[in-house]
Amino acid sequence: MRKVWVGMWLTFVVFPASAAVQYEFIQHTQSDVSLSRPSNLTGRALIDGDRSRVDFLTGDLYPPGTYCLVEGSRRMTFVDPVRKSYTEINGTALAAAMGSNSILISNLKTDTNKLEDHPFFAGVSTDHYRLSIDFDMAVQFHSVPLRQSVHAEIDKWTTIEYADVSDAFASSVVRTGNAEVDKIIDLETGKLRGFPLKQTVKITTRNLQGQIPNSKLALSETRTQSREILVTSIKRVDVQPLDFVLPASYQRNDMQAVAEKQARTQFTVLSFEEGKQ
Repeated sequence: MRKVWVGMWLTFVVFPASAAVQYEFIQHTQSDVSLSRPSNLTGRALIDGDRSRVDFLTGDLYPPGTYCLVEGSRRMTFVDPVRKSYTEINGTALAAAMGSNSILISNLKTDTNKLEDHPFFAGVSTDHYRLSIDFDMAVQFHSVPLRQSVHAEIDKWTTIEYADVSDAFASSVVRTGNAEVDKIIDLETGKLRGFPLKQTVKITTRNLQGQIPNSKLALSETRTQSREILVTSIKRVDVQPLDFVLPASYQRNDMQAVAEKQARTQFTVLSFEEGKQ
């Protein structure tokens, strides 16, 4: 299955802030794409300046105890304490690889609304915003352009109490080099101010291609993917000396396939798939 990913790193990746911030979160994803199964995880994120650490506490994506060290949006290091090994991912190179693909965006439309509810999450009052993004996308697959329409509906419940964190993130997102793709990234990252304590993303894609000539590949007419992230606790903290230190005895794991899987599954907000079998 070939996947086309368009989007930004999750909101715990880069948070230059006036003091370190720690929060715990729950994430749930599901999709009706063939071979995709629902996933759940809980984690704890620590953000200090342009570095962050995410510990995966429970879930079915990573073995409990796995954690990720991030330097800006440039480098991510997944650490496996059980095997005493780590895998490095170059975020800049990954984004550039996405941008180098033949992705064409057209008919881009957006709409933003502020809703009336102000629920509390993690003991903090929030403002509720809804962002809708619609566009058509064509991806070149060999000599055949695969076309689909995309509708993304993003709900964010944000607080200005940690606005310094999210504002810094919006200004430091890695760019793909594809102007059309980066425009969508900018819409998602810069449209709504405040730190999201809850976020839901629902993406519906509709196949505009029809059946590929001389191919037995069946393309679904519509597909739906969704993700929900909920912050359950958040606070300012002091950083401990070893929080961001990779143990010197750990060995580097150069399995590129593992690195790419980690990057795709955990550090992308908007994802759009066109199935290939």
